[in-house]
Amino acid sequence: MSTSLFDADVRESIYETVDTRTLVLDVGEHQPYRAGQWVSIDPHQFLGLASVVAYLESQKGRREPPREYSMCSAPGDRYVAITIKEEVFELGKTQYPPLISGFLVHHVRAGDKMTVKGFAGGYVLPDDVEERTGHVLHLCAGSGIVPDYSIIRDSLQRNSRLRHTLIYSNKTWDDIIFRDALIDLAAKHPDRLRVIHTLTRQSAPVPPGNDVRSGRVGVEMVAAALAAEPESLVYACGPAVSVWERRAGAAAGTTPPPRFMETMRACLEELAVPRARIKMESYG
Repeated sequence: MSTSLFDADVRESIYETVDTRTLVLDVGEHQPYRAGQWVSIDPHQFLGLASVVAYLESQKGRREPPREYSMCSAPGDRYVAITIKEEVFELGKTQYPPLISGFLVHHVRAGDKMTVKGFAGGYVLPDDVEERTGHVLHLCAGSGIVPDYSIIRDSLQRNSRLRHTLIYSNKTWDDIIFRDALIDLAAKHPDRLRVIHTLTRQSAPVPPGNDVRSGRVGVEMVAAALAAEPESLVYACGPAVSVWERRAGAAAGTTPPPRFMETMRACLEELAVPRARIKMESYG
């Protein structure tokens, strides 16, 4: 897969949620990319992170690699845009403090410059998607919405016969990334996009007119969506159990509890969805 380095000018830093920002980047002329792909950012380029990078490299005994961030922009957009949710250190869940996400969310603003490398990633719709299906079921949690948002936006313009259902899990109504944009998209394409929100920690009422459920995404909800559209392709993106959590569990003789992606994989296996109809991308 061919990738290139781009000198990017930050045009905007858009508030999405309290811990999530979209950076709109002018990368000049670039080769085409596909909705659902990502760019990578090398932390060594930021002087403000130099001491943290050096410390983490001394602790890990290896060079800090670039970090990958999915694009929320669609290929027809004027600028490339990436959405970053701040990662935080959690005792017992993360081995080291996250390096770059908090810096990008809280410190990078319009007028700043950076270098990005792109474009890459296979979490994309197949070229013959309209020959394979009339419907895509998206199962997302947290910042897992980012590549699917790009895919949905692009498909609504490019694939005139393709319909989408998005089941999107968050803690609260205020945690929903692209919340208002998703409401607008569904209103503009009522026959082609259905959005179902699931909230796990919401106590206050939410605005009427939205399909909002309580609790986590489970097999019954997925089964209902697939019963209505049995030939769906399924795209799932969200947090998964990290390699460090697995190693820590193995050392302690325990199994880490499943996260969103492990749960979705189990749901789809229980429902006997063929693997050829499933595309997954995880982080953790």
